[in-house]
Amino acid sequence: MTVVQTWEMTGLYLGLGMVSGALSGLLGIGGGVVLLPALLFLLPLVSGHGVTPFQATEISMVQVAFAALMGLYLHRPTAYVPVMRLALWALSALVGGVVGGLLSYHFSGKVILLLFLAEALLALTLLCIPPRGKTGGAGRPSGSVLEFPVMSTIGLTSGILGVGGGFLFYPVLTLFFGYPSYVAVGSSLGVMFPMAASAAISKVVASGSIAPQTLPVVLGALAGSSVGARFTKRIGSRWIRILQGTLLGVTILRLLWSLWEKG
Repeated sequence: MTVVQTWEMTGLYLGLGMVSGALSGLLGIGGGVVLLPALLFLLPLVSGHGVTPFQATEISMVQVAFAALMGLYLHRPTAYVPVMRLALWALSALVGGVVGGLLSYHFSGKVILLLFLAEALLALTLLCIPPRGKTGGAGRPSGSVLEFPVMSTIGLTSGILGVGGGFLFYPVLTLFFGYPSYVAVGSSLGVMFPMAASAAISKVVASGSIAPQTLPVVLGALAGSSVGARFTKRIGSRWIRILQGTLLGVTILRLLWSLWEKG
């Protein structure tokens, strides 16, 4: 590969990281839902070069961890959610994720796809229900003990499916627990960070190295997350729900296609 080609590939990875990071900071999702298929399917078509599935998931998890950390810092949900409660949310989701990861070995690929489809349909349904109360207000919800088992359940399904679950955190926090839209985005990233970080560390330890493409993707994700987070309040809860719903719709169509192929 020539020097020019190397710089072109670096720019491409940087761009992919920026797009996924911007979606992460803007919508409170991990960004892997965009980055992973781009690395596996789009990259070879555009550049003729690709990465292995393991490298793609490793790069994606490292990117999600850094983008979530940046988004958490920029959104500062702790102004409305006490640090201890947010930490317990993250711990609940992490414990559920570990259990789900262990249980996932007992499910077939088709069953996992069906579970993923059911979770995506549930998230899309919740996004279509307008939250009660003022989701854009500055009030601080009193909190509920139900938040912790709910976070554990989302973490459990995420561990089984191998996805961050960010698209379910947001509608649950706004619809059931009454958190403002921009607080729910930041909180989702706060809950996802330890899950993504632990998964990323596990993958790096398993491979014994970090894929060289990771650095430009992470740098792009940090920049993109910073930009995306600054627009969350500006676009409002309605557009956040529309954009999340669009991504979910594409994901659902892709899952249906995969299930159809498997017969």
